[in-house]
Amino acid sequence: MTLLVPSDLYNRWFTVPVSTPHIEVDYKTMNELMQKLPKGYVFPDPASMVILNEKD
Repeated sequence: MTLLVPSDLYNRWFTVPVSTPHIEVDYKTMNELMQKLPKGYVFPDPASMVILNEKD
């Protein structure tokens, strides 16, 4: 049996989270990722968000 994790738990990794309740991630995969990512990790990082939000 595969346990699935609701998307809201992994949305915290994104600077601009979007609720996607129809997407679920394997619980084992989620735990492995949580152990490997640095604490407080977000994508894209805040410095990249400044660049992405700049107007030409």
